[in-house]
Amino acid sequence: MSDLRVIDLTPASESQVQHALDEVKDFATTDMDRGGPDRWTYQMLQEPALTEELKRLAQPKTIGRTDAVTLQPCRSWHYRSQDRYKVEEWALPGGTWTYAAVFDGHMNFDTVDYISAALGPYVKNSLAAALRSRPSPSTLPTLVSGILEQSLTHIDSALVSDFLAIFPSAEPEALRRYDPSRIKQILNDASSEKAGYLKTARAFGGTTALVTLVDPTKSHLWVANVGDCIAVMGEKDAAGNWRGTVINSIHNGSNPGELERIRSEHPEETDCTWNDRVLGFLAPTRAIGDAWLKLPAVYAELVFKHLEADWLSAEVMESHVPRIRTPPYLSSTPDVYHIQLRNHSAQLSGAETSPRILILCSDGLSDLYDGYSFQDMAAEWTQVVGRVLDSKPGPGIERTNLALSLLREAIGGTDTQLVSRNLTVEMEERWMDDTTIVVQRFP
Repeated sequence: MSDLRVIDLTPASESQVQHALDEVKDFATTDMDRGGPDRWTYQMLQEPALTEELKRLAQPKTIGRTDAVTLQPCRSWHYRSQDRYKVEEWALPGGTWTYAAVFDGHMNFDTVDYISAALGPYVKNSLAAALRSRPSPSTLPTLVSGILEQSLTHIDSALVSDFLAIFPSAEPEALRRYDPSRIKQILNDASSEKAGYLKTARAFGGTTALVTLVDPTKSHLWVANVGDCIAVMGEKDAAGNWRGTVINSIHNGSNPGELERIRSEHPEETDCTWNDRVLGFLAPTRAIGDAWLKLPAVYAELVFKHLEADWLSAEVMESHVPRIRTPPYLSSTPDVYHIQLRNHSAQLSGAETSPRILILCSDGLSDLYDGYSFQDMAAEWTQVVGRVLDSKPGPGIERTNLALSLLREAIGGTDTQLVSRNLTVEMEERWMDDTTIVVQRFP
């Protein structure tokens, strides 16, 4: 028998024991409302540390009269946020236009990164060209609505066309004669922006898009939507009450009208929608990208599965591929809305109008209001933001970021224990969806 090695540990001193206890006294465990045996640790934060941690994670920004935040508290690299937003002011013929957009990506990061970067410049150039012709004020609403619709459908079409171009001479069924190793080589060429990998990844992944424009006079607002982000218009009435209304139709399986639209386009296919999802797979019923749900089945069967990416699971796709019979199943056609913020006489006279706010958000915010109707959410969000606007800061006090205030309310408000849990729980998987909020003030 080998000699035993004895380790002599000196007992901790009273001060060392107290120090160890102090280090863990602000930690607790939670079942994350799942009701099972699993427990996760989180840190209880007190003010002002709690607010500072929320700011650090949500990165609040203010651009002109617009506030924005975006939050995904999970620290795992794989679960980093797929939300993106843009707020820009464009100097165009006739004055400065405001562009704001929220994008909620899915499947990968390639599609949402590309679309969020490319859509704004395309809209800006199209709008600038139209404004140089000096359109009459009466035609402006229709003109800008058309530009937004054309821009969104064009950028989706270009995304799919760029992918198809990597097989320039192949009709869809001709792909069955391709050597799989050759397909794999083409798809995984990452040598440049024009190579197969990026074109394939951008086409395969998807994103929603909620896009707004405001004209230089702040008299007109346009909202274009593809997917399930939400736009809410809030207004203060004559009695001083804030009221909110959802502007856009929600393009996902919670909308019976969207499910019926898909079924009417595929009347012989009972499984074109299943479990309130497109082909039983995708929750949004309209999106940019997701080419495998828009192209003939051969692309899902023989092409996309060869893409070498850590975010792609061919096994997850396989059970849905047999349902692809008469594509496309997913639309990229936006709904476009025009809202007149001020009428012509008020614009000429310079008369004051009722205060208004525009709230744009990804569906992560609505997920935090489980059990609410969309209209109830709109009312709640508007009142939260309205209260902050009505409580004017004193001299020398920084104005509160409206988007940050709404986010704080959504993740627990004054319940510091709940907010702490939502921000600091130590889980390897996401415990809340990516959440992005943009709030614009009028006038």
